[in-house]
Amino acid sequence: QRTHKALKIQVKSYLVPRMMELVQVSGVRALQIWISRVVADYENVHIANMSSSFRNGLAFCAIIHHFRPDLLDYSSLRPENILENNRLAFQVAEDELGVPSLLDPQDMLNIRVPDKFSVITYVSQFYHVFKDEDDSRLAATQHPDTGTQASPAA
Repeated sequence: QRTHKALKIQVKSYLVPRMMELVQVSGVRALQIWISRVVADYENVHIANMSSSFRNGLAFCAIIHHFRPDLLDYSSLRPENILENNRLAFQVAEDELGVPSLLDPQDMLNIRVPDKFSVITYVSQFYHVFKDEDDSRLAATQHPDTGTQASPAA
């Protein structure tokens, strides 16, 4: 009886953290899928990861423009204008959408690979602002590769 109980505790202490990792990973993956859908038609934006794909600021601008095209002129933006693109996105997000700037435009210019968790945290705020306005809401759609439903856990 004691051995059985000890084994249950060991299995539980092993599985619970692993299950939490899976939930976190699927939440991040779901967020990445949502962003990819939102920015799919935007030139110079491809979401391959949750760090360097955001460095030039165009992904942030595309998300904003997708939902609020009146707030910025996406067609005037260029990928090489990293500092300016990020300044614009962060300023518009804060002033017009109430999304506080958690990233620094100068850091996005200086660092080749932005911090993944900072980008995820910042982008998740956009999800929360726009999720009810999006036709491709993840909670109601299925992932095309697996047929499984996906929704950011945040």
